[in-house]
Amino acid sequence: MSSIWEKKAAHGEILKNIWKQLDLAVIERKHPFHSPVFATEFEGEANPRVVVLRRFWRKPAALAFHAHIDSPKISEIIKNPKVSWLFYSFEKKLQLRIKAIAKVHSEDELFAEQWNATHPFSRRCYMGEAPTIVSKHATSGMPEHIIDREPTPEESEIGEKNFAVVSTKIIAIDCLELDFLGNRRSLFSWNENGEIEMKWLTP
Repeated sequence: MSSIWEKKAAHGEILKNIWKQLDLAVIERKHPFHSPVFATEFEGEANPRVVVLRRFWRKPAALAFHAHIDSPKISEIIKNPKVSWLFYSFEKKLQLRIKAIAKVHSEDELFAEQWNATHPFSRRCYMGEAPTIVSKHATSGMPEHIIDREPTPEESEIGEKNFAVVSTKIIAIDCLELDFLGNRRSLFSWNENGEIEMKWLTP
């Protein structure tokens, strides 16, 4: 019977697998890392929510997702850019807790690149009201005329003013690999010069 301890224990192999899973998560909608938990700080407490992973870069290591420019998480990031991510794969028994520094993009090259790559159906999310507005009835927040259909590319352009990209520069990854014969945990951290330090931790 094999266990995690019989696998190659090099930190480089672990990080290589992390990068592989994040690469796949961006392009595979059913990948368990495609919809991670992203947390900001709000009034001294963690404020988590599920987002869709849209981009991943290896050098420098960074992650990104899309958001409505007027959503609470944007103002929370502006007040405190220290954020965290939580990824978990039941199939692979792999958990990643990632600490990062966030930046909001609303007019730059990354913003334009991501907006142009966003399908009109997905743009519906940015055509209506901002999240968290109190409503007297259940609502999608989207304009009534597009609730049951995909907007045309021309119609969807109205959402550009509400669109934002949040990029997050990774500063640490706490990786937990689960195995009933013994779990394994490692920590990867990056300094200001982009140099990486790797440590083993007790699970």
